[in-house]
Amino acid sequence: MLNPKAQSPMLVSVEEVLNSRIICFPFKLLDCCLYSEASAALILASEDKVKELGVEKPIWITGVGAANTDCFIGNREDMGRLYSNIYAAKAAYKMAGLDYNKIKEQIDLAELHDAFSGHYLS
Repeated sequence: MLNPKAQSPMLVSVEEVLNSRIICFPFKLLDCCLYSEASAALILASEDKVKELGVEKPIWITGVGAANTDCFIGNREDMGRLYSNIYAAKAAYKMAGLDYNKIKEQIDLAELHDAFSGHYLS
């Protein structure tokens, strides 16, 4: 096991993922996350507050994005693609003044909705 604190202790091969049973096309069992309940927190502060608190290495958020698409998956051109991820990412990149075609060289971190493996490929 690579991570002893992982929700699932399974070591899974590419072949096992590809050969797992279909849950809802195009997603297979091992493409889908386990049921989870979790939370996260993000503390936002103004530049003045950061200076007042003496934060040595602040992280500046220069772009955010959010989007929704069809509720009915059957209306989508590609049912395996989560277009809202694409739209939200492009909005965040634009707000931050980044070039979508050079994004890999321009960002250090992206937090994505990751319930299904295919969403990373969108």
